[in-house]
Amino acid sequence: MKRYNNIFLAALFGATLLLGGCREEEKIADNLYIPGLGGEKYAENELDKWLYQNYTLPYNIDVVYRWDAAQAYSSLSEVQLVPVEFDAVQPMMAALRDVWFEPYIQATGNSQDFLKEVAPKKIVLVGSPEYQNGSYKYKLGQAEGGRKILLLNVNNFDASDENELKESLHTIVHEFTHILHQTKLFDKKYQEISTGRYNSNWTLLNDSEARRLGFITNYAMLNKDEDFAEMVSGILVFGYDWFKDTVLAEAEKSTENPNAKADLEAKLAIVESYFKETWNIEFFDNETSGEKGLETYFREAIEKVVSNPPTK
Repeated sequence: MKRYNNIFLAALFGATLLLGGCREEEKIADNLYIPGLGGEKYAENELDKWLYQNYTLPYNIDVVYRWDAAQAYSSLSEVQLVPVEFDAVQPMMAALRDVWFEPYIQATGNSQDFLKEVAPKKIVLVGSPEYQNGSYKYKLGQAEGGRKILLLNVNNFDASDENELKESLHTIVHEFTHILHQTKLFDKKYQEISTGRYNSNWTLLNDSEARRLGFITNYAMLNKDEDFAEMVSGILVFGYDWFKDTVLAEAEKSTENPNAKADLEAKLAIVESYFKETWNIEFFDNETSGEKGLETYFREAIEKVVSNPPTK
């Protein structure tokens, strides 16, 4: 369940005992306090109050922005991480509220009940991304057990940069989709569409090559769950026009899999049916009723935030 894209931090302490020449008869105080290990108590500040009003109170989500090694390292072992800069938290969380939560609220009849039911109970913020094995690829987030999302690269987030916003949102919607399908499974027929084509060596192919095999991105080739999450997040964030003009157009030219385009269209049909039948959400605009679909609400939200990034 991990999307790739970057990360850095270092928790350094303890060496002073050696450098300070502590003698055998000297004792370390029982109440020695070492910051940065998590569990500390802090006086509530204005950011805490804002997060409570915008995330905890309406959705019962705990947003963790103070450095807590246990929270981050439980997901990202043996990597260097950078803590979140205080001033970076509210702008990012305000933008995500508007481009992530608001579309779902609008698509479910301006109700917060859907998000209360399925939203992650904890969002942990890390300042930097995690680079993969020294490569240019990096990870921007991951979901854990359907109840926690780790968001990375917060310090570099810029909501006015459309490409950057979409890249971050792509990761978030991808991880959120995992929570949805772990809560209520999608049709098993989905995995049959690309049977025999899933491949743990997906990094050896680029997106164009993957599309000619019937996948929206190369990462979708890993397994059925990543395939489903990539389909949902890719279309919601980049739009159906992008899917049609880029993804389907490349699939149509395939010589490796003559059914690549049909496979992608079949997957999309299951995605659309899943949202409607499982969550009562129109994925695309309903021409009969005139009801807007989730894809439209995402597009409108992204345009609004890019043109006028929220800060509160």
